[in-house]
Amino acid sequence: MKKLSFKAITIALSLTVLSLATANCSNSSNDEDNTTPNNQQPATTQYFHPPTWIQGTWKYAPFGTPLESMLTRKFTDSDIISISSGGTQTSWTEKIKVSPNGGNVDEVTTNTEYNVAIKYNSTGVTDFFEFRKISNTEIQYRQAPVLNWTSLVKD
Repeated sequence: MKKLSFKAITIALSLTVLSLATANCSNSSNDEDNTTPNNQQPATTQYFHPPTWIQGTWKYAPFGTPLESMLTRKFTDSDIISISSGGTQTSWTEKIKVSPNGGNVDEVTTNTEYNVAIKYNSTGVTDFFEFRKISNTEIQYRQAPVLNWTSLVKD
């Protein structure tokens, strides 16, 4: 009788393990169907989260006087926009979205610094940008590999 009970318990445990394994495999394939492939970025991805102290438009000001140049930057609550001297605006979010296979953004934010690294998936190239708050009306900016700080003033 003991052999029969042991055998029944062994069979019951085996069926339970098999049932759990089948359920996990089934759930796993469903999860894969609901995820976005690496080469497609969701249309609603928010890549940038600029802090409130940097939001607004900042112009190149090498000697404290703003100049029209390619270094005009506009920070919103969800994007960074470059503004050319002719007024053309280029969204950094859109640059990532039109890049083959999209990209990823890493941000580091403090009360006085906002650092951004953008890695483009198709090329493996990473752009690094650093911004630091000097005052409520002045920030400094630099981009690797050129590591000289450039002043920008609030417009």
